[in-house]
Amino acid sequence: MKVIGYYAAWEPTKMNRIRLDTVTHVNYSFAIPTEDADLLPLDHGEDARKLIQICHENNIKVSISLGGWSWKDIPLEPTFIKATATQEKIEKLTDRMLEMIEDYGFDGVDMDWEHPRVSDGTYKQYEKLMITLGNKLHAKGLTLTTAVIGGVDANGNPGGIDTGGADVGNAVEAQTDKVLDMVDWINVMAYDGPATHHASFEYAVGSLNYWKNVRGLDSKKITIGVPFYGRGTAWVNYEDIVKQRPEDGHLMDECEINGGVAQYNGIPTILKKLQLAKDENLGGIMIWELSEDTLDDEKSLQIAIRDHL
Repeated sequence: MKVIGYYAAWEPTKMNRIRLDTVTHVNYSFAIPTEDADLLPLDHGEDARKLIQICHENNIKVSISLGGWSWKDIPLEPTFIKATATQEKIEKLTDRMLEMIEDYGFDGVDMDWEHPRVSDGTYKQYEKLMITLGNKLHAKGLTLTTAVIGGVDANGNPGGIDTGGADVGNAVEAQTDKVLDMVDWINVMAYDGPATHHASFEYAVGSLNYWKNVRGLDSKKITIGVPFYGRGTAWVNYEDIVKQRPEDGHLMDECEINGGVAQYNGIPTILKKLQLAKDENLGGIMIWELSEDTLDDEKSLQIAIRDHL
């Protein structure tokens, strides 16, 4: 079973948070596209090289994630739309990705366009991008994955509105069957969801049901995402939660902290989701994101995952 962890490029000093005896894949986040189908220089590039070297020495694959929600607080969705407006631009952008992979030694690409949509037709550009990129990567023995939202509303029904006000159905339907056939697997962001708790066990079950049973995706091509952070009226990483709540923070899913309430996944729920992944024969579990874990072995979410596996 794969244990896939995203690692934030803006946290170059926290590589020691990555448990090399737990994760099997790391997604370095993010490469940033430009409107003219180019790429910005990779943030903390030399640290990325160190990370790739360390991971490869420990038989861990490292992909480069393209995109993310925003760059310097500006949403990247309009940039992706302009960068893929023509097949010529798609060829340029995918070639730039291959050049970055060759330069750094990445093992593949994780696509994180948030989000192509059916309503405005951008799903067609996205589909062309994924097919073009997938063919180029697979020809070199490299992988292509994509980050997708859970796909269900607060009651587990397909569609609905997410916590950011986005039309969930509009986004998940943009992941066409051709795209799902092209990718090696999908990373399901079963967090930031629409329910009372943004990353509840029930939301994970609903998300899995959508991708596996509604969309008919092979279970081995699905990884279920878990958060290493809390959100709500307080946003805080898991490491700070256990520092401020040393006795019980690692055992709960919600707590009062920093003058607000943070919803997150403590060890019991992380392991419950991991067991769900095992029971459903999924490809693995996915983490956003590794630098937010604690160095305390007794409370580390990664260590809990390792021991359960």
